[in-house]
Amino acid sequence: MSEQDEANANRANGQRRSVPLFDPVAGMRAMVDIQAEGLRAASDLLERVLEPDQRARDYAGLVDAWAELLQRVAAGLAPRGETGRVTIPVDSAAVGPPVRLVLEDPGQPEGTAGEIWLHNGTSAAVGPLALRCGALSAPGGEALDARVGFDPAEVPLLPPRSSRGIVISILAEGEARAGIYRGTIQAEGAPALWLPVEVAVR
Repeated sequence: MSEQDEANANRANGQRRSVPLFDPVAGMRAMVDIQAEGLRAASDLLERVLEPDQRARDYAGLVDAWAELLQRVAAGLAPRGETGRVTIPVDSAAVGPPVRLVLEDPGQPEGTAGEIWLHNGTSAAVGPLALRCGALSAPGGEALDARVGFDPAEVPLLPPRSSRGIVISILAEGEARAGIYRGTIQAEGAPALWLPVEVAVR
């Protein structure tokens, strides 16, 4: 092999190495989200076009069940280390992906924060909506003395085919032992929706 050929081969290898690797988990989650949204849109279209037909309603129910299954699969594909941001359909009856937050220093005055995106994929407005968080406790039963807040505290109306982000903030108010504390977030105005929340105190 000549020096020129060797230089060309090295340059080609360098270009191949510079190509970013494909993240299969992120790609699968994106595909699942797209399929679920397409199924919900198809279900809504069938209900409007073929509303008098009972078979159409049955088919729409099947499509909704399939979309919900896809949402569960997407939630299960969430990497263990992912923190700070989740998206959940307001009409989902499935358990949403966990909200994971980290308190590096329980005494830090700013606490910790993340985002919850509520998605309304239906053809009707939903609201008002207000998130509530239950007590946070460790596996041994020890409670985390913390103030959990949501901004905004209430979403008056979530229009059809839209999403709205809500900031969740957690501020420890007393001494907290290092460990994992878990609780549940529910939504007033969307009774089927609920999310696990996990706070790691370090």
